[in-house]
Amino acid sequence: MSSIGDSAGSGIQGMAAAQAMLPISVCIVAFNEAPNIAEAITPVIGWAREVVVLNCESTDDTAEVARAAGAIVFDVPNVLPEINKNISFERARSEWVFSLDADEVVTEELKVEIARTIAANPVENGFRMPRRNHYFGVPLTYGGQWPNRQLRLFRRGRGRFPGIGPHEVVAIDGAIGELSAPMDHHPYPTFDVWLRKFDFYTRLGADVLAQRQVPLTVRSIRHHMIWRPLRRWLERLLLQRGLRDGVPGIFAATADLITNVASFLRYWMASRGG
Repeated sequence: MSSIGDSAGSGIQGMAAAQAMLPISVCIVAFNEAPNIAEAITPVIGWAREVVVLNCESTDDTAEVARAAGAIVFDVPNVLPEINKNISFERARSEWVFSLDADEVVTEELKVEIARTIAANPVENGFRMPRRNHYFGVPLTYGGQWPNRQLRLFRRGRGRFPGIGPHEVVAIDGAIGELSAPMDHHPYPTFDVWLRKFDFYTRLGADVLAQRQVPLTVRSIRHHMIWRPLRRWLERLLLQRGLRDGVPGIFAATADLITNVASFLRYWMASRGG
């Protein structure tokens, strides 16, 4: 039987735990991320004050897995990720926002550095940090894959995506600082996952080309299907020494080439009604 003293002790411990949490809302946008979203959420539960997940019409158990892991889940339409990320920022209630993808993990060393940085009441409104990209379980060091700095931490209300296209960077109102500890990124744990994302990104790439009304001229076709992807491929493998990462590094550069070519192919097919 619990005593009044025990109840009071438990309440004090609960208050202490809540105060120990950092004033951070971790915001995640997810579509069919059931296999890995718990790995993104679990390290920040008890560290951040809240984890907000926007479930974008997932057809798997993403929402259920996220709730079970301790996140607050909202269901929203599946539109451009940058649009939904802005919506997730608006749902955040803490002083700071950390924008995290469902295939990313906040490392222990980054958590310590962020806690120390926030405690110092910095003048900066946003912070970049290095991201360690893993292909099929192997961390990449070359080919432009490291340090791959990302702007993910910012004061609530001081950062949002401009909303003009995919792969944008958060725009910050104010000064930007730099952190040294990395976050981990696991975009392609298996080849099947790469195939699924390839379909998504090539459709998105074709839509962007259509929005920009890229002309279907000989010059434009050569640029988008030969010279630009080939130049990027050679830069990543040779100038940025992607060859030194072995098979995963070569695949990372080659996958970029294939994605660009296939995106233009899909745009060309759509223009012909295919």
